Amino acid sequence: MGLLLLPTASLAAPTDYRFEAVTDTVERGVGVTLRVRALHLANGQPAAGIEVRDARVDRSPDGQVGGSHPAFFAPGLDYGIYCFRADLPVDGRWALIFTARIPGEPQPVTANVVFTVVGRLPAPTASNRR
Repeated sequence: MGLLLLPTASLAAPTDYRFEAVTDTVERGVGVTLRVRALHLANGQPAAGIEVRDARVDRSPDGQVGGSHPAFFAPGLDYGIYCFRADLPVDGRWALIFTARIPGEPQPVTANVVFTVVGRLPAPTASNRR
């Protein structure tokens, strides 16, 4: 009697990915750039090739329901970083919500990344310049 071993594909769960703000504080305005890093938690590597759909921003982190604004995907050059543009007219916490289809995953994932919007960012000082 022989034993036949076939290779099997391992499917990762959508919870194996994390979406986080590259810079979580942005300045209030029109067409504000929001940068999101996508990480595969199993290996800590950036997740690339993600298809983004249905992006919007709203004030849900501050308990304000309704009144979402569209957010638009903007191409970027950084591997594993996804850029969006959105109008953020008032200070407070805003959620960027979008659907991500990750290569190799059977179902899309809904991402929710929170940004803090302020009227003006502090000017750089000698100690925090790069």
